[in-house]
Order: sequence, then structure tokens, then C-alpha cells
Amino acid sequence: MISVLGNRKQTCDGLTRRDALTAGGLSLLGASLPDLLAAESAQGGPGRNSTFPGNGPAKNVILVYLFGGPPLHDTFDPKFQAPKEIRGEFGATATDVPGVHFCELLPQVSRWMGRSTLIRSARHHTNDHSAGLLYTMTGKPAAKVQPSVPILPTQAPSMNSVIEYLSRHEHRELPASVWMPCYTGWGQNSIRPGLYGGFLGRRFDPFITKCKVHSDKPAKYAHPERTLGRVLLPDVTLPEQLTLDRLERRRSLSEQFSREVNRLERTGAVEAFDRNHRRAYDLLTSTNRPNSPWRAFDVSGEPTALQTRYGNNLYGHSMLTARRLVEAGVRFVTVTWEVFETAKIDLDGWDTHQRNFHILRDHRLPVFDQAYSALCKDLDDRGLLDETLLLVMGEMGRTPKVNSRGGRDHWSFCSNILMTGAGVKQGYVHGHSDKIGAYPADRPVGPEALIATVYAAMGLDTTMSIHDPSNRPHPIAQRGNPVADILA
Repeated sequence: MISVLGNRKQTCDGLTRRDALTAGGLSLLGASLPDLLAAESAQGGPGRNSTFPGNGPAKNVILVYLFGGPPLHDTFDPKFQAPKEIRGEFGATATDVPGVHFCELLPQVSRWMGRSTLIRSARHHTNDHSAGLLYTMTGKPAAKVQPSVPILPTQAPSMNSVIEYLSRHEHRELPASVWMPCYTGWGQNSIRPGLYGGFLGRRFDPFITKCKVHSDKPAKYAHPERTLGRVLLPDVTLPEQLTLDRLERRRSLSEQFSREVNRLERTGAVEAFDRNHRRAYDLLTSTNRPNSPWRAFDVSGEPTALQTRYGNNLYGHSMLTARRLVEAGVRFVTVTWEVFETAKIDLDGWDTHQRNFHILRDHRLPVFDQAYSALCKDLDDRGLLDETLLLVMGEMGRTPKVNSRGGRDHWSFCSNILMTGAGVKQGYVHGHSDKIGAYPADRPVGPEALIATVYAAMGLDTTMSIHDPSNRPHPIAQRGNPVADILA
């Protein structure tokens, strides 16, 4: 359990928080690691399918979530024939699909349109960061859009949590779903809904990592924006309240665990361990055991040239880690862009109310273009792109018209979603926006339909029900229907 005391902060949507909050993850300070890792078994029993119920072309999903709201005009749907106050400062580049153009600052990603479906008609009615995150990740809107959208046990579970729940009977070493590089809101001493287990229970939260961040600019700069750093397992940093003598005792304990697990492996007795106790032991001893499955989070063994191809920054590191995780058997990995306000780094994310073109040109688009294209190539080179579905989306889009501060404001009524790889048509554009990118001109896609389409690509029956702790059924896709035109 990670406990964070939130200072009163305010973001552009008025979100404030003073409460102590608890986020998913594991810590050696916790009293019972196996309890935190154990999957709920009440819905199981003799005769239940002990494997994942999906058997579609998308064996894995990697979701790249551009939190803050990426502008369609400056990413995947440039309006280069519109007036300047609409089209903005960027030109367009042709993709490898004739007639389809991306922003000129996405030259590498544009080469993967031929392996992708692009939705240009995504929409919903929730023009708010936290409520938008909740809706787009769960398919169910917030009961009330308010300055501080709370995390409630009555909310629908995220896609990550649904996959964790459906994988609960598998004999697996790593979690079925992971959220990186940190829980959304961590960089602002706040907490946002949308990534958690909801009515499935907190046991089905995704495994949430921590991260260490710093800037690529000297401290004299008032607004550094490119985030360097790396993903960390939850237990690798030393909490302030942990003294050196306690740390020494913990190191001794970890070494004892490592020796005992190695002994049990040699004798074969380890098979008698409950899988959740084993997972807890693996996490505790991962730094000492070269065969630990948790080593998937360690990219240091990857060739330097490959690490450089992804980009020497937090998001390049995160996307390389995502490839390693799906290769190791994790089914659903979300890499989300975070605002690190408390570290005075990346104060905007994709929430560009001002200096939109400066922020995108110098900091956002080059990082994304490099990391996402490297992820596509790396997966393709390893034969994994044909069984992995990549998604790029945010919780909203941004206004067609550039404001007086050179920015674009919140606009949930039209946005883009890029889907690359397994389970979707290749070189296909679904829907269109109107001439200024304000509203879908045809074939709108809401969060419920998108989530149902992702599940269908994974081979899941989108009419099935999932159950809350009281065994009450809930529709897996919140009654959304898959978009048949998108599916391969």
C-alpha cells in the first residue's frame, strides 16, 4: 500500500485534494503482500474455466494514454485547408496510406498508418479531465461531474481491471495488467478515478508502478517540460520514515527470502506455494534473483542502441518496458502521460491551454513520435505486432479555435484514437470530423463502443457479465457494441 498525503492543489479543472490517499501497488511496509496480490476467488469454483476467456487476434493490449487531451488538429487530423486560427502553426505530412495525413511533427508514426485503424470521430459529453478519464477507461460516465471526482466502489472498473479480473484463475507469475509510470494524479499530489477496480474491488486494480523523474534542463529554467526518468517497482525507493537500521533489517530479510526461494526451486517444493505468496516473494527478492519474472521491468539489459531508439526519457523507458511486459505475459499495459507539477517538470502534459505549439513542437510530439514508432518496430521485429493491439488516446480533445494565449481548451466532442496492430483493419480511417474538427461528421464512436471493440479484438464475448462482491452481474462493456467496421 502506498500512502500519500495530498496538499491542496488546483488544476485547470478545479480538482482539489487534501485527503490522505491510497493507490494500487505493493510495498514492503505493507502488512500482508499476499493479501494485496491475491485475486478474488469467490466467483470461481470447480468446473470454472481456469484460463483467460478471450482467444482473439489481440493477445495483448498496450494503451498509450495522452492525459490532458491531445488536439486532433495537431496530431492525426490536421486541417491544413482551414483558417489559421483553426489549423494552427503546423503543416501536414503524408502517411503510408494515400490521402491520409498526420501532423508534420509525426513523421515516424505516419509510416505505421498502413498497419493501423484511425478513428477520427471519437466523442463523449464529459468535458473534464477526471470525469473524462473515468468515462474513457470504464465506459460509464461519472454520476456527477464535480471539481473533485472521487474514486467510488460503485464505479465501473477500468479496462485494466477487467482484464485482471478475467485472468484471476490463470496460473501466472506477473499481473495480468500494469499501469505505468505512476497512478494518474501522483505528480500533482492528487488522485484521479478511472484506472481502478470499481465494483470488482481494489484487489483487481492494475499493478501500478512508481517512477523517478527529473528534467532535461538546468534548475534556472522556470518551466522545464521534457521528463527524464524511469519506471520503478513500488519497493525500490526508500520512504522518508524508513531509518537506516530498519533498511538494514529489511535487506537481511530480503536476502533470506531469496535464499529460501532458491532452495525451494531446487527441491521442487515451490510448486506447493500459493501462487500469490510466490508472487509476493518474487517481488520481494527480484533484485537478487536473476530468474525473477519481475526482471521484465528492468530494461538495463536491452541493447543501448534499442534504448536510444525509444528515447532516453521517461516515456521511451515506459514504452520499452511495456514491450518487455507483454513479451513476459502481461495482457494489458497502460502507459499514461503524467503532469509532474510537484517536481516542477512537465506542468501541462497534453493540457495545452497556452503555448500549445511551443509545447507540442519542442517537447510532446517528438517524444511521442520517437517512442511510439520504436514500440511498433520493436514489436514487429519480434513478431509481436500481429498479436498486440496498440491504442493511442486521451480523455478528450481540444478546441478547434486557438485561444488568445496560443492554446487550445477542453473539447470532448471530437477526438482521434489510433489503433495499431492486432485485431483491427490496416490502413483504415473510421469516421471523419467536420471541416474545422469540431464534431464528428459521420460514424461517431463513444467510449462504450470503443471499449467493446477492444474486448472484441481480444476475443472476449462483449455480452458477458462481470460480478461485484455481492455476485450481481454487470455488462462487461457497459452495454457498448463493438464497431464491426473497425475489426479485422
